Amino acid sequence: MPASWRITGLNDQHAHLRWDAGDAAEAPAVGERVGLGISHPCTTFDKWHWMPMVDEQYRVVDAVVTHF
Repeated sequence: MPASWRITGLNDQHAHLRWDAGDAAEAPAVGERVGLGISHPCTTFDKWHWMPMVDEQYRVVDAVVTHF
């Protein structure tokens, strides 16, 4: 990820991504993928009844069903 990217806040399952406005080359482009980790498992399991499993290229290769 570019050095200017930073998460400035969290809200439930949302992250607020910011970057330096003067460097348009580092702004995320429409269609780009941004991978984020789970910040709190309980919220994830409570909100989602299944989760996709992805490989190194972010292709969905499986799914996990949750029972929470």
